[in-house]
Amino acid sequence: MIQEQEKLFVRGFNNGYLIAEHEPELAAQLVKVPNDHSDYFEGIVLGKQEFEMEKVRERLKGMSRTDTQSKGIDNEKGRER
Repeated sequence: MIQEQEKLFVRGFNNGYLIAEHEPELAAQLVKVPNDHSDYFEGIVLGKQEFEMEKVRERLKGMSRTDTQSKGIDNEKGRER
């Protein structure tokens, strides 16, 4: 029983991630729908959230590189040029 619940969760998570990546409007609508909090649906919600968090991490990573370059910091040596 627990293995089946885990499989449903993982399938939902992966589907939620892919839907958020390729159809963000659909993903936003899906998480707003009232549900019975099934393992599959919880996976969809968390998969969508994971995709969104990865996008934020990538933006922050890009911003931190830009900030250090604009300040004239040599990344390899950790000091100003």
